[in-house]
Amino acid sequence: MLSQTRFKKPPFKQAAFTLLELIVVIVVLSILAVYVQARFQDDDSYQKDVAVEQLISLARLTQQLAMNDSSRAFLLNIQTNQIDLLADGVSLAGSVSGVPVNLSSKVTLAPASNISFNSLGETTATTITVTVNTTQNVCIESSGYVRRC
Repeated sequence: MLSQTRFKKPPFKQAAFTLLELIVVIVVLSILAVYVQARFQDDDSYQKDVAVEQLISLARLTQQLAMNDSSRAFLLNIQTNQIDLLADGVSLAGSVSGVPVNLSSKVTLAPASNISFNSLGETTATTITVTVNTTQNVCIESSGYVRRC
């Protein structure tokens, strides 16, 4: 006959955390981490990063439009606090969502210029400086490659 093995029951009160307690601690630590990170993050650096990313995004969109439709002249119009997309000298404000991009008054773009791309996506090499308390450059190479630099 098979012998029955007896399992010992664990003690009634063990020194361990339950799964629920661990989940609560993780949630509380996550909330605290988000709060602390927000307190230490500089608002100016966030605004600078947003302006740089919007500039890169609109430059790439202008390049794509110029490559897809060679019958029109697409320009990236950069002003001190605004980035606009122009087609044949007219803003695409109603056609493309988010255009023009009005930046915070703390953000300064320099130099103010019009950047055009040809049907191969090429342009004149340009460096745009984005300034909030510190500066970040956006390089547009003659091959059309747009990046932070």
